[in-house]
Amino acid sequence: MECGGCHTTVPQLNRTGYEFRLAGYRMPDEIGKKSKFELANLFSARIQTRWQSLSTRDAATTSQNTSKNEIQAYEQTLYPLSGSWGENFGSFVELSMAPGEGFEVENAYVRGVYGDKNGWFSGKVGIMHPWEGFGASDRPLGNIRPLFQKGFTYAGSAGGTPGKIATPFYLWNIDEAAAEIGYYWKPTGTTITGRMGMGSIWKADAKNPGDLGDPTQGGSLTKSTTGYPNANNPKDKSWQLVLNQFFNDESGGTLYYYTSATPYPDPYGYDWQNGFGTFDPSLSVFGKDRFHRFAAYANYYVVPKVVDLKAGFYYGKDSIGFNPALAYGAKNVSANHGGTSIGWFGEGDWHIIPHKLAVGYRYDSFDPNRSIHNVTAHAHTLSLSYHPINYIELIGDVQTKRSEQGVGVSDKKDDQFLLNLILIF
Repeated sequence: MECGGCHTTVPQLNRTGYEFRLAGYRMPDEIGKKSKFELANLFSARIQTRWQSLSTRDAATTSQNTSKNEIQAYEQTLYPLSGSWGENFGSFVELSMAPGEGFEVENAYVRGVYGDKNGWFSGKVGIMHPWEGFGASDRPLGNIRPLFQKGFTYAGSAGGTPGKIATPFYLWNIDEAAAEIGYYWKPTGTTITGRMGMGSIWKADAKNPGDLGDPTQGGSLTKSTTGYPNANNPKDKSWQLVLNQFFNDESGGTLYYYTSATPYPDPYGYDWQNGFGTFDPSLSVFGKDRFHRFAAYANYYVVPKVVDLKAGFYYGKDSIGFNPALAYGAKNVSANHGGTSIGWFGEGDWHIIPHKLAVGYRYDSFDPNRSIHNVTAHAHTLSLSYHPINYIELIGDVQTKRSEQGVGVSDKKDDQFLLNLILIF
């Protein structure tokens, strides 16, 4: 098949592509039918080269202002054992490697499907992405995800005064080991999916607030740091519920809910001068952040196959709990609590040449804690996706983002241009 058989514009899926994936990488009418096993059909690979130009200007921390313009060997990805096999099974393995780093296991799961072309149960077990979406909840047209999917929240407070301590979880972050089950009813285009995962842990060697979370994938895939109190402060399992609903073959909506608890440090173990500062396990006592995340997405083609309007809304709540039996440096932490975060985006995509060329514009707003004044971020993003021939994709973005840094402090300004050349076969 041509790529347009499963994609509106790569990488976004149409309904055929969504059902193909959900059926274990086979067409729905092939569920339960024997297929010839050929190992060569279960291997793919991807190479990404990126040209990026970045500029950051932050009046509050001028030493961190940066700019660069460079070409990168951005990422190489292998997809071994990815496809359908047997009568009712499929698997997907995604191993990514960036320069200077080892392989990252983004996906490694087995999927079983039972039913027929009108409706089927689907179950997965292994390491997997946060969710499988459609339309506005699918992969974005460009390289850059909506702010609330990649933004960290502020959930800490000190003596009742809200403080800028970032939490390690955000919507599209780290891929968990999990078990998932769902059902798809094709006549109505309805999918409901539940998942139990292994949650996330606090990353002791984080360099910035957006790098706080580590996956809990089991065994040697979980990072460990000497002195980090994982054993004494374990995270909770995560629970997730996703509802996908097609409005027609091009448009649909998604409701997403996620809850878990993750280790959270005594705020007095931080350098408060920089808001985030350097994490020192030897200075910190850990409690837990019990959090909830809710998101809603919808898209609708106002001009069939040509103009697609998208929107998304996010709401999060964090609740910090500390152990009263532990000492907190003689500080008053009785008033420690969490906070609520909120975000939204609106987007319009124009498919100039269906399946080959599309452009889009998105506006984002994200407030990481509504109890703290003047910390909202806003972004304008222009994206382009060009798929001239099979195996080659060009994806580009221009984004300008302004992040409020508190009362009386100038905004942090981030401007970036990204252009990815992707070869996939």
